Amino acid sequence: MKHIFIINPRAGKEKENISVRVRAFIATRPDLEALVFTTEYCGHETILVGRLCHIFEDETIRLYICGGSGTLCRAVSGIPNLAMVEVAFFPCGMTNDILKVFEGEAEPFRQLNALVNGTPMYLDLLDFGFGKALNFCSTGFDAKVSSDINSLARFSIVGSKLPYYLAIIRNAIAVRHSMYTINIDGHDFSGRKTMITALNGITYVGSFNPFERACPVNAKMKVILYDAVSMFAVAKHMNHYRHGRLDKIGASIVTLEGSELRVKAPEGRNMYFAADGETFPIKEYHNEYALRVMPAALKFVLPQNVVLKEQCRESEGGV
Repeated sequence: MKHIFIINPRAGKEKENISVRVRAFIATRPDLEALVFTTEYCGHETILVGRLCHIFEDETIRLYICGGSGTLCRAVSGIPNLAMVEVAFFPCGMTNDILKVFEGEAEPFRQLNALVNGTPMYLDLLDFGFGKALNFCSTGFDAKVSSDINSLARFSIVGSKLPYYLAIIRNAIAVRHSMYTINIDGHDFSGRKTMITALNGITYVGSFNPFERACPVNAKMKVILYDAVSMFAVAKHMNHYRHGRLDKIGASIVTLEGSELRVKAPEGRNMYFAADGETFPIKEYHNEYALRVMPAALKFVLPQNVVLKEQCRESEGGV
């Protein structure tokens, strides 16, 4: 097996030099014969992964992605043949949300020796056509929040949570909604919406926890449709939404499960789309996208003794 580390030196706001830590660990494990690469710009991980998979196409590769949720998303999106690749995640970004479905969350994944000695489990992926997400995809309000978090994080010197609050406040004040054509597993849910979000996990954008139960291994995604509402309603509902009290929001929010989601916005409308905290351009896809679950598609490495949380081992509901 070929062990390859890909490091995003711009991930998160930690004082520790992640590259130094990873290289120091690799020096203690010459048996790995590991290769190390550092990304130079956003999206470089996608290109790197594609090239490396081509170079080593005849052998199994284990990629160690050192960064945050967005780095992981872009790296996985570059894998041409998922059957030949194992993916390990060393979390050092602002958000590492997919790890919140596991006991111990991010901490066990920061133990490099346990990660190297770990074994893969199969996780579902969300394929949105021009990339693949592990945790969530969203259109509308929280996609715009994700976009703003990335820009505000550069200027935050108070801590990692401040950009989230600033982004939520900014977008609650200037909330936008649009008419969308929406289809979930052949069922029509078209209408004017504030946001459309699909989840493979229980936490996204760092602090949103709309579901206590969500399963990344059941070949289904949770879908949230939030009707067009005023900025006052968004502000009023947001705390309930973040803490999973969706019943307090009422009929303006609908939750479903499905395996395929299709969304189209009117031509000329600026459509915000985010996957695992990264924003992606939609205009070149004519303001529409198709999102489908890829069951058990990703061989995701778990450190020793790490398992899914009990509430993430099964899911309930349906369209």
